[in-house]
Amino acid sequence: MDELTIYTDGASRGNPGEAAAAWLILRGCEVLESEVRVLGVQTNNTAEYTALLGALAAAKKYCDPASATLTVFSDSELMISQMIGTYAMRSKTLRPLYDEAVQAASVYAEVVYVHVPRENAYIGSCDWLCNNALDTLAAEKNAAKHQKRCGPIECRPIGIVHSPFSERKDAPHQGRHTDKLSTIEIYPEYSDGLLGLSEGDPVFILCWFDRSERDILQVVPHGGRRELTGVFATRAPVRPNPISLTLVTIVSVTQTRITVRGLEAIDETPVLDIKPYYEGIDVPDTRG
Repeated sequence: MDELTIYTDGASRGNPGEAAAAWLILRGCEVLESEVRVLGVQTNNTAEYTALLGALAAAKKYCDPASATLTVFSDSELMISQMIGTYAMRSKTLRPLYDEAVQAASVYAEVVYVHVPRENAYIGSCDWLCNNALDTLAAEKNAAKHQKRCGPIECRPIGIVHSPFSERKDAPHQGRHTDKLSTIEIYPEYSDGLLGLSEGDPVFILCWFDRSERDILQVVPHGGRRELTGVFATRAPVRPNPISLTLVTIVSVTQTRITVRGLEAIDETPVLDIKPYYEGIDVPDTRG
């Protein structure tokens, strides 16, 4: 007889409100499936039953139902009590879900329902899946609102970095900490913009750190002050718009390539712009 263990949880923010359902399916200590679904606006009880239905349907992938015993754990006392018959099903809203769950369970040799507290570690994992999905949904909605309010901004790369650093862990925290050379390949349609740049010129390279996280607003910076700091007060690559600004020295310039010293960008990083360094305007005025 095959035995599977199922943990389910549902969450609703507002009850009714934006809801999610999650489940884990295990055979012994092996997690066979970890799943979450966003449900739209639903009640918490609907989310709990939806999680149960999802798990009962998914479990068939991992066993022969006719010879399998499922043990279902949930922190919903109402749902568990209704499924084992301790509580009568009086809700017209939940009745269709209850009937569907009974039908879904009937294909298995046996289904055992157990109520457990929310503190159960596996239930906690399901709860995290639900809340993470709802957090992601809320963030996407907020981002859409921001985009609608601000409008899209189009920014096209003018070139790409060819760097000796293939991964972030290989690159220095700041460009000034390396003497290695990088080459910036300028796309042909922008090559005329290189006129006037020469060997030895200091220039700012603006890159788009496309592999950096964009949802982090506070970090502990490297060196100097070792305390939690807002990213706008640091040079951390993680930020809402991961644009880097690095002062480098030009080693050579050809028609479509610039070789520079002191660039921390990793290989194949998009380049957004190149700007000259002017001591007269780029050094802070310290006069009183």
